[in-house]
Formats: sequence, structure tokens, C-alpha cells
Amino acid sequence: MPSFDQPWQPVINWNTPAGRVLDRLVEALPTDRSWKIIVFGSSPLQLGIDPTFISGDVDVISSEELAEHCGRAQLLKGQTPIYVEPCMAAAFTASADWLVRAFEVQRKHVAFILPHPIDILVSKISRLEEKDLNAFRLVRAKTGHPSEEELVVALRRVVDIYRPSFDEESRGNPRLNTQIVWRELFNKAIDVNGNIIGPALAERRKAYGDEPYGFREALGRFGERPG
Repeated sequence: MPSFDQPWQPVINWNTPAGRVLDRLVEALPTDRSWKIIVFGSSPLQLGIDPTFISGDVDVISSEELAEHCGRAQLLKGQTPIYVEPCMAAAFTASADWLVRAFEVQRKHVAFILPHPIDILVSKISRLEEKDLNAFRLVRAKTGHPSEEELVVALRRVVDIYRPSFDEESRGNPRLNTQIVWRELFNKAIDVNGNIIGPALAERRKAYGDEPYGFREALGRFGERPG
């Protein structure tokens, strides 16, 4: 069972769809240099919590040339049933300290970095498709985590997901999705402003040494209305 206040220390099951794809990736990458690859999305949950939690792709973040090597090895979308999806770093929405909790494992000349389950779950809040909600259900069922307090703390660390987006094409409603997760996991509603946004902004102002503001003023600066 993973600790949700300590770095993740899973036993990796390489005999899984994601594990086998990553091993193919290791063999495809040149050995004249070392590689560091972030594996995020649902694959770390399959590798470290439940091997039956299947996803059609393995989301990774690495250097730009990774996609070229994946293409040559027939590991990209349309080339193999379970494929590698090279992503930009912005695709993984996580707090600034997520690496402190992450697990790193060496596979020959490749180091894979797997974010902690709490960071994986939080990264899914903005979009929260059914498969993302299934990830919350899985982790909660298998580990008993996250608790309500753990999830509140994790969401405060990524409070900026609740800011109005400048991207008109961005999908999802993090405030609504947070409510959906709370009803699903804890069978109750949550005051996103009062429990997440307000306290996170107060802590940020304290850290920066800013003058204190009232709750309404803080939310106004954040582009939110109380309630």
C-alpha cells in the first residue's frame, strides 16, 4: 500500500501491457547515452498498483527525439495496439514538488520516473473523463487512499487549475469535476472555494510575505466568486 505522505515505493510489474511496451522502448533507444523518461497517466497505476487497469496508451515525457525512435520501433499510435504517446511537459499538470514523491526505476540505460498516485490523480481533475474517474475508484479501492484530507492538500498544491483558462479550446471544468470526485469517493459535496482555493491562496500570500486580504478579496484576485 503506498504512503500518501512519503515518496512512492512500488514493486513494478513489468509483465503488464505497459511494462512490455516500455521494455520495447528501452530496446529501441540508443545505448550511447542515458535516457530519462517520465511515465504518467494511467500506466504507473497499472505498473505499480493493479496490472488489470488497462489503458490503450503509455503517456511519456522526454526529449524531442524520443518520438523518432518510437516510430522506428513501431511503437506509436496506429503501429501497435498498446502504444507510446510522447507528450509535451505541459500535458502533466502537477505541483512543483511532485518529483519529491516520484519513484525512479532504472531499466538498462533508461531511467523511468513514475509520479506518485496522488499526483497522477490530481492531474486528471481538469479533464476527468470516465477513465480518469475510474483511476480514482481504483486507487481508492486498492489502497484506501486518498483520504479527503490528502486530496484537499494535493489540490491546494495545484490551485492554479481553478483559474479561468486563457485557452478557449481547453476542456473540462475543474470545479465541477472536483465536486464529482467528492461525491464519488466520499459521498458528499465540497466547498471548493472554502476548502481548497481560499486556504491555498492564503498560504501562498503568507509564503510571499504579501499583505493579508479577506476571503472575498482573495477570490476576486483569483478570478472567482465566493460560494
